[in-house]
Amino acid sequence: MKFIKKVIVILFFVLPISSSFSAMTFKQKAEVHDYDTEGSSGLIAGIEFNNDGTKIFISYANRFDNTSVHFINEYNLTIPYDVSTKVYAGDSERCVLTGTDGNTIYDLDISSDGMRLFVVSRRVNNADKDGDKVYGFDLTSPYDISTCSLASETENLDNAVFTIGSNAGDFGYTRNESDALNNLEKHRLQSIEINNDGSKLFLLFMDTASGTVNGRLYEFNLSTPYDVSTLSIVTSAGIEIGTETQNGVTNPAGMRFSPNGKRLIITSHAHGGIKRVLQVSLSKGFDTSSFTIDGSRILAGSGNEMSEANTQTRGAAFSGSGLKVYIGSDRDQNSKDEVYEYDLVCPFNIIRGKCTSITENRDRTGVAEAQIGLAKRTIEYSTDSVLNRIKWIRRNKDKQNLSNLDIDFNFENQRLASLINTFKTVAAKKEVEDQDSDIFYWSEGTIAVGRVGNTSISSSKKIGTDGLTFGADRFTEDNKLRGFAFRFGRDSVDVGTAGSNLDTDTYNFTFYSTSPVKDDTKFIDTVIGIGKLKSDILTVLDGQSLTADRTGDQFYGTFKIKDEIKNNKLILIPSGQFDLGHTVLDAYKENGNGAIKVKKQHVRTKKLKAAIAAVEDLSKENYTFRRHGKIEYVADVDRSSNFKYTYASDNSVGFNEKLNQDSLHNLNGEIGFDLVFQNNFSTFLIYEREHAFEKGHTDKIHIALGYLPSKDTNYSFTVDGSETVQSNFIFTKNMGHLLIDFKLSNDLMRPENYSEALISLRGKY
Repeated sequence: MKFIKKVIVILFFVLPISSSFSAMTFKQKAEVHDYDTEGSSGLIAGIEFNNDGTKIFISYANRFDNTSVHFINEYNLTIPYDVSTKVYAGDSERCVLTGTDGNTIYDLDISSDGMRLFVVSRRVNNADKDGDKVYGFDLTSPYDISTCSLASETENLDNAVFTIGSNAGDFGYTRNESDALNNLEKHRLQSIEINNDGSKLFLLFMDTASGTVNGRLYEFNLSTPYDVSTLSIVTSAGIEIGTETQNGVTNPAGMRFSPNGKRLIITSHAHGGIKRVLQVSLSKGFDTSSFTIDGSRILAGSGNEMSEANTQTRGAAFSGSGLKVYIGSDRDQNSKDEVYEYDLVCPFNIIRGKCTSITENRDRTGVAEAQIGLAKRTIEYSTDSVLNRIKWIRRNKDKQNLSNLDIDFNFENQRLASLINTFKTVAAKKEVEDQDSDIFYWSEGTIAVGRVGNTSISSSKKIGTDGLTFGADRFTEDNKLRGFAFRFGRDSVDVGTAGSNLDTDTYNFTFYSTSPVKDDTKFIDTVIGIGKLKSDILTVLDGQSLTADRTGDQFYGTFKIKDEIKNNKLILIPSGQFDLGHTVLDAYKENGNGAIKVKKQHVRTKKLKAAIAAVEDLSKENYTFRRHGKIEYVADVDRSSNFKYTYASDNSVGFNEKLNQDSLHNLNGEIGFDLVFQNNFSTFLIYEREHAFEKGHTDKIHIALGYLPSKDTNYSFTVDGSETVQSNFIFTKNMGHLLIDFKLSNDLMRPENYSEALISLRGKY
């Protein structure tokens, strides 16, 4: 036993610990030396992408010829963020770095809007004290580097005012004229980063003069955004970068921040030694005053990684989603440089156990929020359909043939077919039991569209919902109405612009009733329902698809009380409503790189509503016309849901995100009109605005055409379901000696496309 313990201790100290905790896997590499070099000594120094990963930019330096003109070259990627698909854009598309005094160019950075380019430079082959500088270039259009023009530059950054007095520490030597060249070799400006609004600049220096420090990262303020000539050091910030034995690097060469500035990687330029990448986490975005060293990753192994002696790590870059990282490989003279592409287990992380939240990716968050919105929306639509039915009955029970709608449903899906048959059996039994009471069959089709804009953590959402509700109800002896309804819906949410979406089939069974109170103007409405959800989830990150299936169960209820106050042709309708719902979404696991495992989730609905509506009757002899409006206050009491998950390839850390995109206080308003002609054709138009305080608003327009059936009119409605859901609507009108039949067939999943329309005339003599 003691022997085993000793072995474990030895392995703990001898083996590369950081490598064993890696969340980074080599994918592929690509040569990036596709141009006629200015000699054979060029080196890859910096890497950057445009926003959608269709372009990669690489800075080259000729370290042995400071008088040469240096370039930044552009490559087009036929597959976003796939370096194997790179194609050199040509000499005409490169940025010619004129105005840099012949200084050797190293790392580059491009602003988030693609309109500004920055490079760092140094001289290593002479005693020029003005060797370390930053140059800023303006571009005339986003990421068009061929239009680069020098806009600003720094003074000599070797001056003590720029490199002394911060948390990064002072350089471990004193510059002097007699040892200028040696000092230049020990003190080099290597890499650059700029924050999202151009107010902060970060510079990485090598410092090999100290035995315990190999690099220093300085933080600067820019008094004029993006103007590097206005920089001033932040003395309360900065990072000392130790040696490899101190969880650091040897000769730090390149660095990259995550988009939110809370994660930083630094490459180790180890010529002939161990190639390494260091990871640092910041407490606040782009604030180096508080940080944690997460660990490092050794770039060596059997998978075509940088194990060859003539490779040297330099520039670094992340993909847009952070699920890929790219490291520049500078090879020795007369060898072609390369870009290495690595897959990451989770965004912007190379160390196991250090994954970050999905909220750092807007599409990721948008997909999670879409599932919460779906659960609440399905309950709302199912409840609204039966409440609409109740209102329709009240308006039309005295003049309509409510039982002349013949409905038949045929589904290959056994669960759905069983439910339909049960529903039909119960209805038929009820009709036999009480011949004096009519059972009224009804149906309602709905099409809804909506859009939710971007938030600070979530992408926009485009929402489309198609639904069909059918039901049966009857009046009791005490003038109450009771019924059942079944709703089938198809809900689709497109998240962001990369292709992420949520497609869901919904099945809801609802019981409803309405009871008059004292008289025929006051009513109490009650709704109780259950539902089933089945979702296909697609998340697209850097062009790669992550897929999953998720199911869920719903329970919901609504209690509403309403009064009608009549004054001649004006009716005021105050109402109060309480909505309660609970959706249980099952656990699921994504498939693909960067996949997550999501635990069972509870989505609750609690809404209090108070409304006042007004209806004015302006009817004439040959038509009925009513205009109406409503003001409604909605208190969304339970607005959030906990989204619990781990990363599939790194379950060492669990996450619990409380997602809340709704507002407590909401004010809804609507105006509209109803128009009914003598031939019973009707139409209505409603404009509605839903305003969520401190969150935004939603605008809706409702337009409908309808027909009020009479006693000599019959309808037949059938639904057949297999791979698709096919409906057939048959209208029969008795006009004395003439019968008119009209048939309309279409796919309910594509209600805008009609497959068949027939009309026939029959005479009776």
